[in-house]
Amino acid sequence: MRRQVLALDAARYGNRELARNIAQVAVDQEMDDPWVVQWATGGNLDSRLRYALPVPAKVSVLATVAVEGRGLAVAGCEDGTLHVWDVATGSRVGKAVSDRTSAVDALATAVLDGRPVAVTAGFDHAIRVWDLARGELVGACSADDDSRVKLLAAGLIEGRPVVVGACVDDVVRVWDLATLSQHSEPLTIHTGFVSALATAVLDGRPVAVTSHSRELGATDLITGEESVRVWDLTTGRELGAPGDLPAFGDPAYDRTVDGDGEAGRCVSLDLNARAHLLVTDPASECPLAVSANAYEVHVWNLVTREQVGDPVAATFVQAAALRVLRDRPAALVAYDHGPVAVWDLSTLQTLQPSLTGHEAVVRGVSTVLVNSRQLAVTGGDDRSVRVWDLDGERKKGGWLTCHAGSVRGVTTALVDGTCVIVTGGSDTRVRLWDLDGKGQLGEPLAGHTTAVDLLTAATVDGRPTLLTRDDWHKTVRIWDLTTREELHGQSTSEYLSPSIEFFASVEGHFVGVTEEGRVWDLIASRWIGVQPRQRGALALEPLEGRNVILTSFRAEGVHLWDLATGELLAPPLTGDAGEVRTGAIGTLDGRPVVVAGVDRSVWMWDAGTGQQIGAYAFPSRVRGLTVAPDGRLVVCFGADIAVLTPHR
Repeated sequence: MRRQVLALDAARYGNRELARNIAQVAVDQEMDDPWVVQWATGGNLDSRLRYALPVPAKVSVLATVAVEGRGLAVAGCEDGTLHVWDVATGSRVGKAVSDRTSAVDALATAVLDGRPVAVTAGFDHAIRVWDLARGELVGACSADDDSRVKLLAAGLIEGRPVVVGACVDDVVRVWDLATLSQHSEPLTIHTGFVSALATAVLDGRPVAVTSHSRELGATDLITGEESVRVWDLTTGRELGAPGDLPAFGDPAYDRTVDGDGEAGRCVSLDLNARAHLLVTDPASECPLAVSANAYEVHVWNLVTREQVGDPVAATFVQAAALRVLRDRPAALVAYDHGPVAVWDLSTLQTLQPSLTGHEAVVRGVSTVLVNSRQLAVTGGDDRSVRVWDLDGERKKGGWLTCHAGSVRGVTTALVDGTCVIVTGGSDTRVRLWDLDGKGQLGEPLAGHTTAVDLLTAATVDGRPTLLTRDDWHKTVRIWDLTTREELHGQSTSEYLSPSIEFFASVEGHFVGVTEEGRVWDLIASRWIGVQPRQRGALALEPLEGRNVILTSFRAEGVHLWDLATGELLAPPLTGDAGEVRTGAIGTLDGRPVVVAGVDRSVWMWDAGTGQQIGAYAFPSRVRGLTVAPDGRLVVCFGADIAVLTPHR
């Protein structure tokens, strides 16, 4: 398994030679691998990725801290635990800190007396300071009897570590970290409603940067007026534009008072919607701030109080960081779905090309032979349809993105002598695509009212025909792909079956196969064949002149049944595997084989003898697989696909 995963990851990083070399390393095992990885996508990989750090619960907040040249990553989880790793080695540091009284909702890190510490806050109103090396509580206090801290940040004032907390009573408080447990009086800044908080150093002065509403009620995501403000952490004054007189924030939130007592207005950075994320450069190398809301990302110059460029439209940003890369200011932006983008902030252009492959879970895969070339077509939750040349690691053409939701099913068909792609999605539409990447062919097929999750194409009565089914009403529709018309008098009630698991073609007729393995002829409107004596139908395919049903139920192994007689064609196919979720029948070196996806592995058996001939491990759950006519295996795992070729 170790050899397989290493070879697979080498292929995912694009080093096919290394993948081949790893696959050739001799290991002590009972059987040879029947397949070796030929190439794979790396949609979730990046050469900059160092480690994946496991945690026992959902991470709610994350921070880093450097002490004595050692960088640490700290994660606060919803189960109230803190976890610490060395970012250079990926190893854990100390023991996990556990505070079961409250989830960790806010987190900041600092260095106190030469020791790395974490400051946490939650719904129990308490602020706690933890020694990260020892995993011990070293201090605690509370913001106020009627308030609690919702956001935290750390900084330095005259060389002393401080912690800055934005509270639910619209006040920002600044505590001396060393005396926090002594209930010393914090510096209090009346800022108004704060939605995001960060600290920075501006012209040698420690400052807090806040995003907040001018009015308490102005928090609507579309119409709420927001501003970014900068506060001097030493005096509590709000810093205006260059040349402005010093000013103090007052409870009116949008007005200031200068040294002569006259009312004035400080310059602030206006947003069009409530910011949920705000980052600054902790190394003070570039005086910039990045704010993000549900619709777009803004970049601000904290010295001039001006916005840098136009807002960048983006999907929901989960996290971001500011750094200087290659002597240029850069932002690392992590989206809700997809890879981490690296922006050059001077041009607002990405510094790195997009990663190869799907950016979300792959839901469907199909193979097709075109002009003697084996191609694979995949679709997934990133709303894209991609075409792959199985003999190369690059896409045959560009990807297609016209579905309004995830792509739930993929197949191919021959229409008027041309091979086309057919996809069904969560947007209820069925679409036809040009295989060469030229786009959608005509208008989508409409009629389903919920997501289309099953579809198959075949030639019936001499014409290309398509079957589709939605995942909620389980309504089956039959289409003539040449005319785009629904067949059989537009009536679909006769094809309604709540338990159809997949479609197949038997002797020129479309059939639907139920979870119990019963086969319904959709043209003749009747049950055919003999129901297997095992539930969990996975596939119905021809095998040595017979129509064979592949089934697997729970951990009872995989069975092959003759559709016509109900006869068990081979001993149960078993192995050290769990519940089988996907399966296929194919040919390897002239002999029929059965392939099944079991959690994070693929198992293979000789269909004639029932003997297991191998297994291949994957780093993510296997959600789909198919065997190409030339014996190659295409596997969908997580957001990636891999092509395995027979081991000669």
